[in-house]
Amino acid sequence: MDYQNIIYEKQGPIAYVTLNRPDKLNALSDDLQLEVRHALEDAGWEDDTIRVIVLKAAGRAFSAGFDITTSAKVNAVQRRAKYLKGKSFSASGWWDVFWNNPKPIIAQIHGFCIAGGLATATFCDLRICSEDAKFGAPEIRTGGPYIPAIWPWVIGMTKARELLYTGNLIDATEAKRLDLVNEVVPLDELDAAVERQALTIAKLPAATVEYNKKLINSSYELMGVRQVIERSLELESIALASRDSSPEIDEFNTIREKDGLKAALSWNAERFVDEDAWFKKSRDRG
Repeated sequence: MDYQNIIYEKQGPIAYVTLNRPDKLNALSDDLQLEVRHALEDAGWEDDTIRVIVLKAAGRAFSAGFDITTSAKVNAVQRRAKYLKGKSFSASGWWDVFWNNPKPIIAQIHGFCIAGGLATATFCDLRICSEDAKFGAPEIRTGGPYIPAIWPWVIGMTKARELLYTGNLIDATEAKRLDLVNEVVPLDELDAAVERQALTIAKLPAATVEYNKKLINSSYELMGVRQVIERSLELESIALASRDSSPEIDEFNTIREKDGLKAALSWNAERFVDEDAWFKKSRDRG
């Protein structure tokens, strides 16, 4: 495949998949998702010399989420039909290629890791981030139907409810406290920290690592994670179909069509200035 949106490299036992749309904050377009899937399939199933996969990103952010500039061109009816035809997160391979991949996948995170970018990182086996990382689901403030089914398993039900009811962002320190990430390091040490972890894993017998990954994933599946993800897809399609009924979404879309996406995002951010300031102060108090 001729990669246009990612960089795919192999260095010894490590395969590096780099999201490479820095001008778009590595928004996950359909083409980028297809390329990532192809690279993960190659590293996971086709190349026995690869022991570990690292998912990272170029530019100043890991990913700002799914590309709303392309998704906006697909109306709610089309989205609903796409789901009903089986073109779900699981069926499309985006979730399965992470979850079922026989090789462990490490997410190397810096800057914003939000929305669909956070969902993607959450499906990785390990997450190592820099001190400047920010996490959350701010798109729910504009009606984005972000339903990260695995979140309650990762950070707990109480915090999952808070973040999904408010759209608040959390920093790297809070992410580590919640076990959302495994390690936090200075930005200039991020590459080395990830490589160190990857090389440690690569020294283990491949069959042992693969078995342990399957065992851990099976424990989640016994708790119903697959069923919950499929249910989340259904709820997501319903949410997408009802977006136009929200006055906030109408206003957001009006500003975006008239003045551009940046202006619409700025308008929406202004609506939550007081709430975000209070949340930051509360978090800093511990």
